[in-house]
Amino acid sequence: MRFILLLLIHTSLHATTFKAQPIENQILESDGVFLGNYLKSKTIKLENGSLATQMVFKMSREVGLQSDFFGMDEIIVHYPGGKLGDLTVKVDGIPEFVPGEKVLLFLKNIENRYWGMNLGFGSFRIVNYGKETVLVNYIYPNDPQIGQVNYRYFEKALKEIKKTSFKTVYAPQYPTSPDQQASGRSPASEGQIRTIASKSDQIDNKEDSPNMNILWLISLLGISGGIFRLSRRRTSK
Repeated sequence: MRFILLLLIHTSLHATTFKAQPIENQILESDGVFLGNYLKSKTIKLENGSLATQMVFKMSREVGLQSDFFGMDEIIVHYPGGKLGDLTVKVDGIPEFVPGEKVLLFLKNIENRYWGMNLGFGSFRIVNYGKETVLVNYIYPNDPQIGQVNYRYFEKALKEIKKTSFKTVYAPQYPTSPDQQASGRSPASEGQIRTIASKSDQIDNKEDSPNMNILWLISLLGISGGIFRLSRRRTSK
């Protein structure tokens, strides 16, 4: 297993490639889909020592995320890598969002955290062309087949595959006077409960665990044929 991971690390230094797949495949493979606006992000260190970037979004519509049950209108989506202090872990293919930008994301639920499925390939900008709304992919924005999807077609495919339609996300009720109690609220998927690796595993992988953990995450996020270049560098403040 370690040999395979080291081989992947060596191979991934050369190029970043994506194997294109139709949006129907992403709908089928995803654990959840939402449409919303990007708010902010920060980098955290996970329990296994690797870095992850948390991106917060305001949701307007969703499937599979149970926003009504949890009373949430915001969600945290994780992506591997980031910058924390003097440590930087770069993963090619991570989408970059502008605050307020309207996007559609496919998600995978891994160990009580939502992760952006297929990295940038599972991320779409919402663009209006006249009377039509189009999903424009972050990796293939100019490809008319897989990079530009009519929103009405997407909604139809979503309903056929998931057997349910997009549902509207309603903002939770907030107290309007001091005598009303405010319930604790945080965006969905804070990911506080995770399985900690065994002590022996931590010792065995002490030197190269960040890179190995990143590759493990990428494989779980369902990148079809994707090979990513990882670079880790220490910079002085």
